[in-house]
Order: sequence, then structure tokens, then C-alpha cells
Amino acid sequence: MNQTFNFLEVISSLKESKLVSRVEIKTIDEIHASGIYKIRCRLIPSKYKLELRFVKTKGQILYSYQLFSNTPIIRWDNSPHYPKIKTHPHHFHAHDGKIIESELTGNVIMDIKKVLSAITKVIVKHEC
Repeated sequence: MNQTFNFLEVISSLKESKLVSRVEIKTIDEIHASGIYKIRCRLIPSKYKLELRFVKTKGQILYSYQLFSNTPIIRWDNSPHYPKIKTHPHHFHAHDGKIIESELTGNVIMDIKKVLSAITKVIVKHEC
């Protein structure tokens, strides 16, 4: 797993996406090699939002990517609370409430691209 985290690279990746219309930095709290980061993106169409949360420690980066409108729709995260899932700790919370394997690996920039691609498919499906 890639444990590097560059906040400016994260923001740049989000701003480059045609799906993202606005990036809002909600929290940056850095102390030495640790940090807490929260970003909210307004998507196109504007009723959708993506919230990204990262907790960086010396040994790991915990992440959460959540798509929502008025209510949560889907979420990816790596909180280590589903050890039976094959991709543990990485998992996906589907819209139907199921918690399943995730294709995310913890490589933040690659994961953002996968999340944005998956969200595009979800939005197309919901808007048709």
C-alpha cells in the first residue's frame, strides 16, 4: 500500500475532474507527521456532493470518500472494522446497505480517480 499523502496533489486531482465543480477545504489540522483533512466537493449536477476525509499518522492513512445528496448514497473507507472482507481493511458501503470488497488500495491519487469514475457511473444511472 502506498502510504504517501500530498494534500496539494489531492486538491489538484479533484480540480482537474470534469465531475467536480467546486472544492471546499473544510479542515486541515497538521502536527508534525500527522494530520486530519476534510474536503467537500460540489459535483455536477449540483445536488451531489463528495466528502473526502483523511487521517494521516506515522504508520497509515485512514480515508473515507462519501457521495451524498440529501442523504448518504455510497462510501469507501479503510477503517479496520470488517476483517472478514477479502480486501480488508478497504471496503465499500453500497447504496443498499451492503458492505463489500473495495478496489481501493490506499494510494490516494489512484483511489481518487477510481472513486470519481465510479461516482460518474452512479450519477448517470440516477439521472437517467
